[in-house]
Amino acid sequence: MPSALSLLTDPEAFFGRRGTDPSLKGPLVVVTLIAAVNAVASVLQFRFMARLFENSGMGSGFATAIQAFSFVFVIAGPFVVWLLYAGVFQGISVLFDGDGDFSTTLAFVGWGFVPSVMGSVASVAINFYRFNVRGVDVPSEMSVEAYQQFSQSLQTGPLVALSAALGIVFTLWSAFLWTFGLRHARSLSVRQAALTVALPVLVGLALTTRTLLVALEVM
Repeated sequence: MPSALSLLTDPEAFFGRRGTDPSLKGPLVVVTLIAAVNAVASVLQFRFMARLFENSGMGSGFATAIQAFSFVFVIAGPFVVWLLYAGVFQGISVLFDGDGDFSTTLAFVGWGFVPSVMGSVASVAINFYRFNVRGVDVPSEMSVEAYQQFSQSLQTGPLVALSAALGIVFTLWSAFLWTFGLRHARSLSVRQAALTVALPVLVGLALTTRTLLVALEVM
């Protein structure tokens, strides 16, 4: 069984060797790790969110409901994104006469999320430092003006910019891996696989770049 290390150092060989055995076990572990890290992040941020809801005059029941919804969202989100990327890649590759089962595409796209595991861990570390170590001042009274200023402070600053910049790096890394994965999953040339991956990834990069520009107060 090819090691995860070979995926990062030689994705062409990694996906080439897995072409005859596209098991979903490994990719499932990868995406589950992302969901687990996101769940940890959600729990760590609950204390901060509880203070925010308390100062805004909302009841504890409402805060608990929001937390429960967020927890479900961060758990299910990575699996939904996995399916969406695989489905979009499968559909676009039809334009290049791609040939290969969706299960293979799904497996190889899942492996391409390995950089996102590292990205999620980095994001948790940054947010933990920001909210739990350095701390964020929550207004004692949440008026409209105070809320607007507070909301802006959450979207700007060097830590927000760092998180967004890392998100761009890890997304590009995943795109690089997906290019080789799609090449073998759908019997495409490298150029065709890169074009297949490009459009969905560019949409994601556009959103992250906007977050970066807002954090730098360019927008």
